Amino acid sequence: MAEAEQKTVFDTGRQYLGGVYAKALLGATEKAGNTDNVLAELDSVVDDVLPALRNLEATLSSPRVPLEAKTGMLDRAFAGKMDSRLLNLLKVLCRNGRFDCIHAIRRAAHEQYNELRGRVEVLARSAEPLEGNTIELVRSQLQASLGRDVVLKVSVDPELIGGIVLKIGDTVYDGSVVNRLASLRENLLQKTGQQIRDQVDRFALAD
Repeated sequence: MAEAEQKTVFDTGRQYLGGVYAKALLGATEKAGNTDNVLAELDSVVDDVLPALRNLEATLSSPRVPLEAKTGMLDRAFAGKMDSRLLNLLKVLCRNGRFDCIHAIRRAAHEQYNELRGRVEVLARSAEPLEGNTIELVRSQLQASLGRDVVLKVSVDPELIGGIVLKIGDTVYDGSVVNRLASLRENLLQKTGQQIRDQVDRFALAD
C-alpha cells in the first residue's frame, strides 16, 4: 500500500474512532450536565498541555511505554485538576493504544455537541482581523441563511489579499480576492484559447 493510501486509511480510522469515543464522552457528560466544562478541559489538553509538553503525546501514544507508566503520568498531571470522566477517557485511550485519536475526538465532540444544541460551526479566514461589528454581521447573516445558531471561529490568513473564506463542515466558500483573481485569470485564458481556435478555424475555411 502506498504511503498516501496508508495515511488516508489511518486518518479515516482516527475519524471513525474519534466519533465513537466522542459520543461516549458526551453521553456521560450530558447526564452529569457539565459538557461545556469538559469540552473546555479537552480543548486545554489538546491546545495547551500537549504542545507545551512535546514528549507527552508521543509517550502516551507509544506502544513501548507500559500502561502503568502512562496512567501514572496522567494521574500526576490531571488527577483532581480535570473532570474524572475526561481523565477516564484518556486512560481508556492509553489502554486501547489509541491516544493518537485525541485530536479527532476533540473535533468530533464539538461537532456532535453543536448538533445536539442545534448549532453549526463555521470557520472564517480573513486577510485582516475582523472588527466586532463585522463579526456579528457575518454571524447574523449566516444564521439567517442557515436557519441555525452559528458558532463562528475567526482566524487571520495573511496569504489572502482580501475578502473572507468560510468553511462549513466539509464545504469551503471562497470569497477572497485571491480566488476571484484566479477565477478571472482562468476565464481570460479560456477566452483567449477560444479566440485562437476561432481564428485557426477561419483560416482553415478560407483555404
